[in-house]
Amino acid sequence: MVALTLNLSASLVVAQQTLSVSESQAKESMQWLATRAMQEVPPVYTGDKDWGDTKKVWAGVRAKFDGLKLKTHRRFKQVNHGRWIRYEIKLPEVNAPNAATTKINSATRNDQDYWRIDSTTETPMQFTAKVERWNLGVKLYSVTVTGRMKVQLQLTSTIGLYLDYSEIPPAVVANPIIEGAKLTLVSFEIDRVSKIGGDAAEAWGEIMQEVLIERFIENQNDRIVSKLNKAIEKHRDDLRFSWSMLLDR
Repeated sequence: MVALTLNLSASLVVAQQTLSVSESQAKESMQWLATRAMQEVPPVYTGDKDWGDTKKVWAGVRAKFDGLKLKTHRRFKQVNHGRWIRYEIKLPEVNAPNAATTKINSATRNDQDYWRIDSTTETPMQFTAKVERWNLGVKLYSVTVTGRMKVQLQLTSTIGLYLDYSEIPPAVVANPIIEGAKLTLVSFEIDRVSKIGGDAAEAWGEIMQEVLIERFIENQNDRIVSKLNKAIEKHRDDLRFSWSMLLDR
């Protein structure tokens, strides 16, 4: 029993030993993680801002006689008012020819044999955005814009490998951590514009600033690191590699 306990303890210690990872292995692992991260991103984003907003306005006075006494009642109604925005953003399928591409910018090994990697992933997206302007129940204009954009995700991460002797032959397990991430808008192209009524020139700036930048880019940046690390934890089983996979690199 004592010998068995010692053997199990030794196995657990060995299982946590960090492997010496080459730069090519670290880079390929990071590229795999970038693809995995894109698979975790929802393929379609939809949202709106103030869509359907109304304002309470004066609608006159209703009067009636109660016997010889005149009674009045003020009336109000809700009318469409303000600037309405609705949008949909679609990502390509992960395995599509025009899907995301990942570039490793730098890879530096630290004293614990972990690699710190800076990478850039670019992916195209399609979008449709609609902006309507209402003024007390009167529609001033309605603009629908469809087009394409390209976004860039810059990741800073650390990655190491260790042996897991719970199976024979032992599995090689990747241990990645996303430390920093930033999403930026790289390009923006319009394919089609349909507009109804009035001078809708101001809608272009609204679409760029509030739909693509504020509603999508900035909103994603607020939580992208935690989302990616949660995705890694969720798919720990996918971060196990066989020896043959490593020897082929």
